[in-house]
Amino acid sequence: MSYGAASGVAFLAGCLGGSGSTDRFQMFDAETSGALPSERHCNPWNFAQRGAWHPGALVHDRPVVYSPAADEAYPLIATDWELTDDTTLEFTFSDEWAWHDGDRVVADDWVMQLQIALRIMEYQAADGERPHQFLESAEVVDDRTARVSLHEPLVARHAVRAAVADLVGDESRGLFTKHTDDQWAEWHRWLRDGEGDELDAVVEDITTTNYPALDEVVGNGPFQVADVGDNVVVFERYDDHPNADALNFSECSVHVFENDDPTQPYTNGEVDAAHIQFPLKDGVQQQLPEKHALVRENLSTNLLFTFNCGHDVSYDTPFESANVRKAVCHVFDRQQVVQLLEGVNRMFDWPPCRVPGSILADGSHDAADWIEDFTAYGQNDTERAAELLRREGYERDSSGTWLTPDGGPFEIEIMNGADRKDFGVLKRNLEDFGIETNQGQVDDATFDERHHAGEYDMMPDRSSANGVTAMWGLDLVPRWLQSIAHFDLEAEIPMPIGDPEGESGTKSINVEEHIRQWQVTGDDQYYRELLWWWNQTVPQMEAMYQPDAGAYNGANWTLDGPEEIIDGTEDALYLVPKMEATTIEYTGE
Repeated sequence: MSYGAASGVAFLAGCLGGSGSTDRFQMFDAETSGALPSERHCNPWNFAQRGAWHPGALVHDRPVVYSPAADEAYPLIATDWELTDDTTLEFTFSDEWAWHDGDRVVADDWVMQLQIALRIMEYQAADGERPHQFLESAEVVDDRTARVSLHEPLVARHAVRAAVADLVGDESRGLFTKHTDDQWAEWHRWLRDGEGDELDAVVEDITTTNYPALDEVVGNGPFQVADVGDNVVVFERYDDHPNADALNFSECSVHVFENDDPTQPYTNGEVDAAHIQFPLKDGVQQQLPEKHALVRENLSTNLLFTFNCGHDVSYDTPFESANVRKAVCHVFDRQQVVQLLEGVNRMFDWPPCRVPGSILADGSHDAADWIEDFTAYGQNDTERAAELLRREGYERDSSGTWLTPDGGPFEIEIMNGADRKDFGVLKRNLEDFGIETNQGQVDDATFDERHHAGEYDMMPDRSSANGVTAMWGLDLVPRWLQSIAHFDLEAEIPMPIGDPEGESGTKSINVEEHIRQWQVTGDDQYYRELLWWWNQTVPQMEAMYQPDAGAYNGANWTLDGPEEIIDGTEDALYLVPKMEATTIEYTGE
């Protein structure tokens, strides 16, 4: 960037001064405890010193905005998309977007990004394995049309979501690859033509090189980088952006602090907004700005009890039995946790079903009705717990202690979770019921090793709960969750749905194939059966959830746009300045 001598000095003096701004929108950097801004880059495939998300998602626009809370896609650079046949999805690009060097954004730019990602996935895939579950290839039709080919037919919304999701990096955060850029073009060519050692070298290069550096990046979003320091990145409005006229302020900045808690900078007025970590504990609420407002309110994080289901591991755990897992869930008394929530957490007051609590609370999905007949746990139903344990050969002795089928005392090894108040309640409930618990705390490396090896009985977990579809991703449930909870993907579920005794017998399902068929067909029967499988298998129990919200000072700023964007997307603060009919407006004096 270049500035006139007088204006440039004045501009930078104001930008780097922290809280002295008036109409500059200042954000808390969600990567504040990571690399310094001066060390970051916008290479979506290199996670070291990553900057493609924060703050690169502000500098770059994306073809399509996907709201996980609404399970809906919204146009951005791509104005339209359609399935031209069962396995072909075409995106039409606007001719109004420009890179910050003045070149127009074209379909070739995004296709290059998809092709690089798919080629890296192909390189990393095992022999005979699909590199991507749904995406087969991408190609350019013309400057304004990108074609994505699918391995098999998909419902349109699932096809779009798959195409604009993260593949092997931060691809969902923006369009990062300018197809005429020499470096991207060279890597793209090497990936396409390379084999053997040459292919090894280029994949290594792409995934480790800090290119482009944040202070040299050419983006295509509503703001461009003006200055990068060790504790702040300053941006100025790019007036050739299609939504620039909707923004009544010309500068914004992203600030780094010594720790990753935005509370103090936000309450002190050092920043106007933060992406995460709201709401706050009850005792801090009175410190907030008078017109404090939340974003991302429809997104949440689950706090879970995770069981080692014992499938294909050598560790001997009582939770190999679903009935024993259910018994422990029944013993838990969630009402004893209510007084410990401190204004941040919410009780998950529904049967385990792997549907976000925020969606169940507002009844915005049919699942809220489906689960009414599901088995509810967490009500200290000791009679039902005792019945289930006896079915598995457990007995209670004269002192009230539960004994295993081998005659020893029933003891549960809990790995970590000493700081989780819900675990404290669960331990008291179990001990009152006659089951011993042993609490162990291990370091992060040991915890990671043991949960993947299945060397534990129970452990705490927390995970994003951002929309019904996102929680059932093929890379999430059959792969990640199975790798830590060790459940069998081949399952028997009692039928009909809602009857845990299975009056009509059982139905055999493969969890991975059920997820795939739900996304291929759009038939909600698959989804209902998956929810019922989760409820009856309980690899995890949703104990609490907390809104995964951000915040902004409404005294000086107003965010205007659809709720599905402001409250239903992770990048709400980055997306609102970009989209048609949405804006951030400075309203201060």
